[in-house]
Amino acid sequence: MAGAEPILGIDLGTTFSTAALVLDGRFHYALDGRGDACIPSVVHFPKSGSPIVGFEAEKLRATDPVNTIAGIKRVIGRPLDSGPARILDASSAFKLKAAGPGEVSVVTRAGEITASEVAAIIVRHLKDRAEHRFGRKISKCFMTAPVAAGPEVHRAMVRIGKMAHLEVVRIISEPVAGALARGLGGASGPEAPVLVYDFGGGTLDTSVVQRQGGRVSVRSAGGDDCLGGNDFDLAFARHVAAAIWGMASIDVTKDVVLFDRIQRQCELVKRALSVSNEARFFVPDALGTPRQRRSLDVMVRREQLFTPWRELIERSTKVMAETVVNAGLEPKQLASVMLIGGTTFIPMVREAVARSLPVPLDIEDDPQTAVARGAAVLAVMPRLLLD
Repeated sequence: MAGAEPILGIDLGTTFSTAALVLDGRFHYALDGRGDACIPSVVHFPKSGSPIVGFEAEKLRATDPVNTIAGIKRVIGRPLDSGPARILDASSAFKLKAAGPGEVSVVTRAGEITASEVAAIIVRHLKDRAEHRFGRKISKCFMTAPVAAGPEVHRAMVRIGKMAHLEVVRIISEPVAGALARGLGGASGPEAPVLVYDFGGGTLDTSVVQRQGGRVSVRSAGGDDCLGGNDFDLAFARHVAAAIWGMASIDVTKDVVLFDRIQRQCELVKRALSVSNEARFFVPDALGTPRQRRSLDVMVRREQLFTPWRELIERSTKVMAETVVNAGLEPKQLASVMLIGGTTFIPMVREAVARSLPVPLDIEDDPQTAVARGAAVLAVMPRLLLD
């Protein structure tokens, strides 16, 4: 790997994080121990030793959710009274505390750790995995951020990079990165504007982008920083909790450990229902008394989630429509709607987008890595994006 120092493209995601490089015209990723490019954005603080990151940390959510931090991206650069912080605090087994202007901390057995510090542990893990794979030092990166991210979030991203021993060369909005990953820049992209619909684990980001002379410009942008795949999991979990209350008069939301287990199972079933019409919902020893426990074991059909998810999907299509209007366009003037982000796997989401905009859907084959790939493209071809 002779030549210029490689610059990582990093997508610090709510659910998964990815780091990518463009080498010899091809994408390469920082892989975890299983060979996966999408590394769970989860950090576990053990009783002794260094924090555990990724898949191994994710496995510990079931047994020690109070010291296993997930979804931290939602509160980076945000105060405790912000919408994303309130949602995360209410839906997690771990607790948040104020840590100064525009910053929160999580309470763990290792002490109070700021959101930026937790995020830096994830980013440092990505850096270490990249250096391990490519066999050389990496000190620079392009990072991505939600469309709605303000100056506090951008400053926090720079701090996170420094704590992970990385210089953040540039911060790019996530949907724009996704568009670059799909080849919108350069001579072969469509001339007509494209709507990028980036629905991730923590945020919805939309942008109308257009190729101009081989470069990409942004005509409008919109988003909802309190709307993502995690909110689908929470709505599903509350739907399950309501059903349990109706059947057994047990309020599972009062047990933070159990409710966290239910939310995790909701995420797994959500993923299964993206490829199948029916999936098993199983949480062992979820109900009953300490002496007599019974499992929660039912089959869930895809159509049963229309009610708990309807409002979330409608919010997303409203944001999408407003973004088109703000670009001064009518829907028919779009070349396509580009779908990226893990939440676009959900069939109901895709169907709602198709109903809302009468233009072709451009469905990304690997929507979870698209943002990191776009950042990696921009790192080697920074002139692709018009400022």
